[in-house]
Amino acid sequence: MYKRYAIYDCPEGALGAFGSAWLGSGAALVERPARYGFHATLKAPFSLAEGQSEGGLAGAVEALAAGLAPVEITLELARIGGFLALVPRGDSEALNRLAGACVLELEAFRAPMSAAEYERKLRPNMSERKLENLKRWGYPHVFDDFRYHLTLTGPVAQGAREAVVNQLEAALPDLGAPHVIASLCLCGEDAAGQFHILQRFPLSEA
Repeated sequence: MYKRYAIYDCPEGALGAFGSAWLGSGAALVERPARYGFHATLKAPFSLAEGQSEGGLAGAVEALAAGLAPVEITLELARIGGFLALVPRGDSEALNRLAGACVLELEAFRAPMSAAEYERKLRPNMSERKLENLKRWGYPHVFDDFRYHLTLTGPVAQGAREAVVNQLEAALPDLGAPHVIASLCLCGEDAAGQFHILQRFPLSEA
């Protein structure tokens, strides 16, 4: 059994190959995101609730995926706080609904946060709504506060940002081609804190 589980979008194809190579470079710049792998969070990491199992969670993710349609988005490179990421350009309503379904429908599998975990996730100047999200759902960035992003770096100093952006733009595949979120990935965190894709479930709404 893994320490924690999460539901991610883990790109395949040219974008996935880029992400694996970029985060696998061993550079200090990517040390923080590399432990999570190249992904966008749909349901943030959580410990299994008492009485739940990995097999039960996998079955629930499979059933959820079977009732959801793939979502197509266009990505662009952007700065989020101090780090760089790929984010959707334009309308992302369908994507937000997809992530919301993951949060809501799999909530029974999430163990309540400990007081220490809650304190660790608190951030200065967190809005009242995000505080409520954290208390209720174990993560502040859900539903109306959800922001899809594929993290590419840890914090980048302002003076180094242009060089890193240039490096990324040279390495990225064509972002003009749409990225299709076509599956839900059940991921697990091992004892060393590294996340792995355990199973990939296609989105296949009839």
